[in-house]
Amino acid sequence: MKNKSAGFYMMILTAVLAVIGVVFYLINCNTSYFSNLGVNTGLVACMVIAVILELVYVFGYKAPVSRVLDLIPVVCGVLMMVAFVLFISVRANSIASILTFENNAQTMSDLMSAIVGMVFCLLAVIFNIVASFFKVVKDEK
Repeated sequence: MKNKSAGFYMMILTAVLAVIGVVFYLINCNTSYFSNLGVNTGLVACMVIAVILELVYVFGYKAPVSRVLDLIPVVCGVLMMVAFVLFISVRANSIASILTFENNAQTMSDLMSAIVGMVFCLLAVIFNIVASFFKVVKDEK
């Protein structure tokens, strides 16, 4: 743990944010208003694959850098962005409907879990982009 750099901690934080985003999405899928829409397996798969790849990148990173490991943050960013766009696209009509016609305490409560999940997914994307500029391990001297 001594030779870990800022990128290590930022990638771990990115994975945690992505997991929290998926958890809030799954919570939202079980609310009374959104339960009829079901679970988008593409969204969940993209986020789970991105989290697994982030962990492989963080814990598999060694001193001689390989091209495959250099591509993992880019692939993770793309997967997380796809998941974020899917999250918005499967909830956009419902959000508009709640905010215009069906605005009551229950639907606003159901909507809040969707918004929180979207925020965590977006934060995971942003942290992934920022973390990709940092090294995972410190240089050996």
